[in-house]
Amino acid sequence: MPQPSKEGNPMRQAGLLILLWLSFLLPAHAATPQEGEAAPTLLGKDRDGKIVDLAAYRGKVVIVTFWASWCGYCLKELPVLDALQKQVGDTWLQTIAVNVEDPPETYRLMMRQMRDYSLLQARDRNGDIAKTYSVTSYPNLWIIDTQGKVASHHVGYGPGSLQSIIDEIKRLLTEEMHRQQQATTTS
Repeated sequence: MPQPSKEGNPMRQAGLLILLWLSFLLPAHAATPQEGEAAPTLLGKDRDGKIVDLAAYRGKVVIVTFWASWCGYCLKELPVLDALQKQVGDTWLQTIAVNVEDPPETYRLMMRQMRDYSLLQARDRNGDIAKTYSVTSYPNLWIIDTQGKVASHHVGYGPGSLQSIIDEIKRLLTEEMHRQQQATTTS
């Protein structure tokens, strides 16, 4: 049996060089979208298996919340966001609740429990979408402006802070409604 040379296998060396080269091209992890930057548009699939694309909601304020069934604050947040969505309607606001990595049976149970919710419910089965938003803890809520840019980001809050987030959303909605009304009266 021939002995390998000290230089090693040329195919192995070529493979290592390609891996090294690729490591410089690929980022180590997704960068967290910052305020004023475009938010990642892919938000998973809805209950019918259709892709949920943030770009489809341009012109509206969009709330994107990443949640999991085991997160107590998430389960408190979702009914509050649903009530806000019902109060405001879908002309100015779209709330998208992205479930991250719940097992299929748990996800189905949660969808049955939330069947009357007005929120657009999306699923991120493998957590890949959450990674594009650098989600590492829950609840994880993003407020996206009418141009698809991040207006603000809230992570892991307590009972008192949910109302201030709702107030922030209402303030942004009011500003946007006034801006659009002024634009239509001046044109």
